[in-house]
Amino acid sequence: MTLSRRGELCTGRCCGATCLIVSSIILFCVGLILVVGFSAFIKYEIKKTLEVYNGSASYDTWIEPTEPVYMSYFVFNVTNTEDVLKGKRPNVEQVGPFQYLEVRPRQDVTFFDNGTVKWIQPKSYILQPELSVGIDHEVKVCTINFPIMFFATLLEPIFDKINHYFPGHISLLPAILEIPKIIAALNHEETIICISAHELVWGVHDPVFYRIGRFASGLATTLEKAAHDIKAALLRNIVLDVAKDLASIAGLVPPHGIVSLQANGSDDGTWATYTGETDMNLINSLDLFQNSKFLPWWNTTTCNMVNGTDGTQYHPNIKDSDLLFTFVSELCRSIYLVYNGTVEVKGITLKRFTPPPELFDNGTNVAFLKGFCVPRCWPSGTADISVCKGGLPVMMSSPHFLYGDPVYLDNVTGMNPNFEEHATLVDLEPTTGLMLQGNKRLQLNVRVSNISFLPGGFRLRECFLPLFYANESGIVSDSDAAKLRNTLLPMAIVKYGQWSLLAVGALVFVITVVYIVRRYRKENENVYIPLQPIMVPEDRLENVPLIN
Repeated sequence: MTLSRRGELCTGRCCGATCLIVSSIILFCVGLILVVGFSAFIKYEIKKTLEVYNGSASYDTWIEPTEPVYMSYFVFNVTNTEDVLKGKRPNVEQVGPFQYLEVRPRQDVTFFDNGTVKWIQPKSYILQPELSVGIDHEVKVCTINFPIMFFATLLEPIFDKINHYFPGHISLLPAILEIPKIIAALNHEETIICISAHELVWGVHDPVFYRIGRFASGLATTLEKAAHDIKAALLRNIVLDVAKDLASIAGLVPPHGIVSLQANGSDDGTWATYTGETDMNLINSLDLFQNSKFLPWWNTTTCNMVNGTDGTQYHPNIKDSDLLFTFVSELCRSIYLVYNGTVEVKGITLKRFTPPPELFDNGTNVAFLKGFCVPRCWPSGTADISVCKGGLPVMMSSPHFLYGDPVYLDNVTGMNPNFEEHATLVDLEPTTGLMLQGNKRLQLNVRVSNISFLPGGFRLRECFLPLFYANESGIVSDSDAAKLRNTLLPMAIVKYGQWSLLAVGALVFVITVVYIVRRYRKENENVYIPLQPIMVPEDRLENVPLIN
C-alpha cells in the first residue's frame, strides 16, 4: 500500500505514473539488449548466408552464378572512309547490340588456411540472335586496319633504332635486309578494312599477320646471333634489346593468323580472394592477382596496389559515404565507386554506386591518378593500357568518351555521351553487400597515328578511334530476389524493433517525468494553509478601544 506525504493512500494517477516509469525503463532496457544482440545476430546471418567454403549456402552459386549475365557489344562503323584516307576526321555510327550469354564458371578452386581461395574464371560467349540487331557474322562494318596499325606502331621505334645504330656494321646486314620484307608485307594491306561485326570483336584472319610474325621472329634470331660478334658493349646491348622487342612482337601473332581484341573461352588470370572466414568485411576482396599483391605496370606503389573485389560482392553494411574499390582486369588496375542514389529492384531497395567523373583523370584534378600515365599522359578521359597489352596502341574509356576531354569528341564525330546509357552502374543491397543489378560499360579505342616507314598508306588524322564498347550486365532472378527478401525480413524486424523499443521507452519516460513534475508543481501551488487564531490575554483586551 502506497501512502502520500500526508499519509493518504496513493491516488490512481500517482500509481499510474509509477507504472509508466517502470514500464519505460523496461522497454528501454529491452531495446538496449536488442541493440547489443542485433549486431551479433546480423553478423551471424550474413556469415551463414555469404561465407564461401565447399558446402556453404553460397558455394554452388559462387562456383557458377544462377543469374544470367549478358555481354552486349556495340561496334562503330566508319561511314566516311574516303575522307579518312585524305586525313579528315572520321565519322562513326553505332551498330548494335550484339548480345551474348556469358558463361563464367570458376575453376581450379583451392582454399587456403589464411581465409582465402584461389581461382580462375574462363568466360565463354554465346550469341543471342533474338536479343541482337542481327547475326554478328552477317553485319558488315568499316574501320581502320587496326591489326596493321598495332604491328606498325610496335615496329616503328624498333626500325628507328636499327636505322640509327646498325648501318655500317657488316654483321648486322642480314638483319637490315629483313626490314624491307616486313614493310612490303605491311604495305600490302589496306588502310581501311570492311569486316563483319564478329571479326571486329572476336578476331580478324589474314595470312599477312602470320608472315609479319615470322619475319619478326627471324629478325630477332638474326640479331641475337649478330650480337655475339659486336665488341662494343653499348651497341651489343641495344641489339639484344631490339631482338627482345621483336621476339615479343612475334609472340603477339598467333599461329593461326587471327588478331583478336576479345577472347572467347579464356580467363583473365588467377585471382585469390577472401572467403569471409576470418573477417566478413574482407569477403570477396582481392588478396592476390596473378599471385602478386602488386601490379608491375604503373608508376607508383598506390597505383600498383591490388585493391577491391571483382564487383559482384562487397563488404556488408554499406554506407553512402563508402568508397568501394573494384579490380577491373580489362583496365589492368583497380578503380573506385561512389554513391549515386537509391533504386528499387524487385521489391528490394538498393544503393547505386558508379565510377566518379574523374575515373580517367590524368592527374590534373586527382593527383594520385597521374601514376597511371604510362608511358605518357593523355588528355583526361581515357586509360592507356598499352603497357599491359604488349605495347599495342589501345586505349580504354567510358562509352562515347563520357566525361572525356573535348579533344576526343573534336577528332571523331558521331559520339553522343549520356549517363544513363554509357555510365557503369552497380546496384547493391546494403545489408549484405550483394550486387543485384549491374552494368559494366567500357569502350575500346585504337590510337591512330601516321606510320613514317609506310610510304604507301596510313597518312591519317591522329585521333583515338572507337572500335566498340561492351556492356556486361546482370540482374537478380525473381526466385533469388524472393529468397533474399525472406532473409532480410527478420533482420529488418529486429533492426527497426530495437529502435522502436528504445524510442517508445525513452518517450514514455520523458512524458511521465514531465507529467509528474507538472503535477507536483500544481499541487504545491494549490496547498491550503489555515490561519491560526491569535491568542491575546484578557487583561490586554480591556484596554483595546471598541470600534463603532
